[in-house]
Amino acid sequence: MTRKTTTRRSATRKPAPRTAVTSRSVLLAGLGAVSLGRKQARESIGDLVAGAGALPLRGSELAHAAGQQVAAIARQAQARVAPLKKQAAAFATTAENQFLVTVAPVLEKLGVIATPKRRAPARKGAARPATRKRSRGG
Repeated sequence: MTRKTTTRRSATRKPAPRTAVTSRSVLLAGLGAVSLGRKQARESIGDLVAGAGALPLRGSELAHAAGQQVAAIARQAQARVAPLKKQAAAFATTAENQFLVTVAPVLEKLGVIATPKRRAPARKGAARPATRKRSRGG
């Protein structure tokens, strides 16, 4: 016995019937949209009210975290600037000393700075006569 096979035809869908746009359908669609919007607005407001209690706590946590980040950045900046400050102070001192050494003779001639008083060399007292070595023996 052989079976007869038939191919299944895809069902052709009929297009949905077009509804006529009437004032009644527009009014009902608008009423549904308003009702849905009102429901969603209530839910949103409820969520906002529930979350409002947590806002001060969250704000203080964020402020604390930001303060810690700023303090860490300030410490890093201080660590980087401290050696540069020392280096700049040493350079300024060296430059000032070199300037004074270079310009001091000119300033002395102009009378702007007083010449440093030179100390007289220390006088030696009367020298003791050299002692003679005694020889042993005899």
